[in-house]
Amino acid sequence: MNYFLTEEQQMIKDLASKIAKEKIAPVALKYDEEGIFPHDILKVLADSDLCGVYIPEEYGGLGGGVFEMSLVVEELSKACGGIALAFAGTGLGTFPIILFGTEEQKKKYLPDIALGKKLAAFGLTEADAGSDAAGIRTSAVPDGNEYVLNGTKQWITNGGEADIYTIIACTNRSKGARGFSAFIVEKGTEGFLFGKKENKMGIRASATRELIFENCRIPKENILGKEGMGFIVAMKTLDRTRPGVAAQAVGIAQGAFDYALKYSKQRV
Repeated sequence: MNYFLTEEQQMIKDLASKIAKEKIAPVALKYDEEGIFPHDILKVLADSDLCGVYIPEEYGGLGGGVFEMSLVVEELSKACGGIALAFAGTGLGTFPIILFGTEEQKKKYLPDIALGKKLAAFGLTEADAGSDAAGIRTSAVPDGNEYVLNGTKQWITNGGEADIYTIIACTNRSKGARGFSAFIVEKGTEGFLFGKKENKMGIRASATRELIFENCRIPKENILGKEGMGFIVAMKTLDRTRPGVAAQAVGIAQGAFDYALKYSKQRV
C-alpha cells in the first residue's frame, strides 16, 4: 500500500526500520525475559535524531507530529513492543508540554527530550482512576509559591526511568473533573518517590512503576495551562497520542506475521 509519505517521512520510516532490525531484534527476547530497560537502544534513537521527530524545530526537534511519531513506533514495534514503548511513553509525557506549556516551559524541557537526553512519562492512572479519569485522588494544595502534591499514581509507563513527569492532580475536589490541574514534576524532587515495579506478562522491556508523592513541593510555574485545566490537558493529550498505541499494535501484528511467515518456510 502506498501511504504517500513525504521524502522526510519515508526516511524516518526507513531509519526506524533499520534500527529495529539491526539493534532491537537481536536483543528483544533477552530484554523482554529479563525486563531490561532499553537505555542503549534509546541512545541509538537519539543519535539518529528520532527522539525529536514530533517536537517543533524551534525546540530542537524535526518539526513533525503524531504521524511521524507513529511511523517510528510502528517500525520499532515490529521487533519489540516493549522497547518501542520506551520511546512512545516519552511522547505521551511530552505532548502535554507541547500542547499546553508556556514558552519558558517548552524551552526548558523540550530540547533535552528532542536530543534524547531525558525521557518523559504521563501520570494519570491511579488504583481507582484510569479509564474513569474523574476518580483521581492525588491532590495538589497551593502553599505560597508552591503546590504540595500527595497521592499515588499506578502502572505508569517509563516510571522511575523518566526524568520529566506530567502529573494530573486534584486542586479543587468540590468541582469534580473541573477541579483537576496538570503539573510538570522532575525526577529527584524531594517527596517524589518510586514504588513497585510491575512484573508483567509481556512488554517487559518497558518499565511500569508506581509513583508516590509525599508532601512533594513543586513551584507554581510548573503548572500546565491554568488551575482547573487538568482534565482538558489529559483528554487532549490522549486524543493526540492514541494513534501511537494503534501504531504499536499494528507493528506488533506485522512483526508476528513476518516471523510466522518466515518460520512456515523453514519448518519440517
